[in-house]
Amino acid sequence: MNMNETLPLIASLGAGLTAGVCFAFASFLMPAFDRLGARQAIRVMQSINAGILRSSAIVIWFATAPLGVAAAVFAEDHVMASAAAGLYVVGALLVTGRGNVPLNEALDGFSRELHDAEAAWRRYRVRWGRWNLLRTALLAGAAFGFALAA
Repeated sequence: MNMNETLPLIASLGAGLTAGVCFAFASFLMPAFDRLGARQAIRVMQSINAGILRSSAIVIWFATAPLGVAAAVFAEDHVMASAAAGLYVVGALLVTGRGNVPLNEALDGFSRELHDAEAAWRRYRVRWGRWNLLRTALLAGAAFGFALAA
């Protein structure tokens, strides 16, 4: 196996793993948080947000972007690999940075004494969930595109 095939496969794996993290949130984590009640859900999400940047998942999340660009350069199917790289960058970096991260930062500033937890969680949950579904679809599409380009 040469670099033309290896880089898209590695990028596909990275994109698939990041899509899986997002899918896990959409499919069972956020519904589980809802069952905990708003105050507990907020505390759990705040804890996740505090730890995510120190996790191994974040390494894969950010390393896949340059791997995807390299795959687009070296893959035999430049068009497919470029499209996949574009989907990945938009989903992992743009949607996350412009959609989910600002919502996470606002949630991190939540004060139980000053706010209604139910309303705050509901508002966060709906908006964050929409952004998460968008990035999940983009990341899954990127994983598929990289696999096709391999």
